[in-house]
Amino acid sequence: MSLYEERVTSRAFQILLLVPVGIMLAGLYGTYQSEKGFDVMLALTIGVSLVILDAMAIRIEIDERELRIRGLLGLVLRKTVPIENIASFRVGEGWTSCYGVMHFNLPAKGCVAVHQRKGWTVSFTTNHPEKVAEVLSTLGIPREP
Repeated sequence: MSLYEERVTSRAFQILLLVPVGIMLAGLYGTYQSEKGFDVMLALTIGVSLVILDAMAIRIEIDERELRIRGLLGLVLRKTVPIENIASFRVGEGWTSCYGVMHFNLPAKGCVAVHQRKGWTVSFTTNHPEKVAEVLSTLGIPREP
């Protein structure tokens, strides 16, 4: 059972990410017309499109065992942090006020940085930072000032 779930998206960011996909599709059409390198361009277009699609949204899930952060598809962008591995967390005002070695960042109201006992600091943006803080505090994880 999940204690917290959220999906963070940004319409402006999604539109911005569609520009490279459009360029790739134009390039794909160009290679199809020239009959040279179409198979390579098709593979690149599919690969880049999957990465871009994965980056269009962030899914945050917290349950009793772990914190999961995933991209839209969860193919490339994903991180799972066991609750017992979290040493502390910090809540920041605004989506640019947190940093970590692994940073999942989309425009949002706030951010949370999770400091692990073993491993890198993981941070992510959220529209409900105080709800995330409440859930993490309920799980016994100390909050940094």
